[in-house]
Amino acid sequence: MANRIRVSVKAYILTLYPQSGGSARSGGAVQGQNLRALAIGLAVPSFWSRAEISQAFDEANRIWIREADIEFTPVEISERDEVVPADENGMWIHFVNHLSPGARAVGVGFVYDLPSNEGGWGGGHVAVLSGNKARSGLSGFAGNLLAHELGHVLTDDPNHILAGGDASNLMHGSRNPRVANAGILNQQQISIARTRALNL
Repeated sequence: MANRIRVSVKAYILTLYPQSGGSARSGGAVQGQNLRALAIGLAVPSFWSRAEISQAFDEANRIWIREADIEFTPVEISERDEVVPADENGMWIHFVNHLSPGARAVGVGFVYDLPSNEGGWGGGHVAVLSGNKARSGLSGFAGNLLAHELGHVLTDDPNHILAGGDASNLMHGSRNPRVANAGILNQQQISIARTRALNL
């Protein structure tokens, strides 16, 4: 493989606070799902520990180094509070606008839950992981899930088309928490990911 590409990460243990008068309470205009706790005005602590985040990155890096010789390092971990809308569209837009660390880095938020059935979101310079979903899986699932969401950052393939329907592919659309996914990438994904990693 070519020279290893390293991508810096700013990781955030995020406590989410409800946006007052947020779109989740504005009635029929909301599209997508809501995070119920935020929608009724409750704060949602992250419950992620620094050790859990480090372990997730260790596993995600094992996959990305093996498949594409890309490593997410150094990982700076800090705690942060964010006031966010309860709906998935508004929350994702908030994360993109507030967690993107700029060039040559990726911002990764670790939250307790997200207003969707997915265990995480990824794109642009941002990924977000749900501890609620990650902890419901077998050992190593959080790292596999993180690798998948970082894959969205590196491949810009939100609809999982490049995975070609292969369930063993890291970027397959379904992350089964009860099955150890192999985390394989194909040559097209590797090429796109390496190019993107160099140009973040």
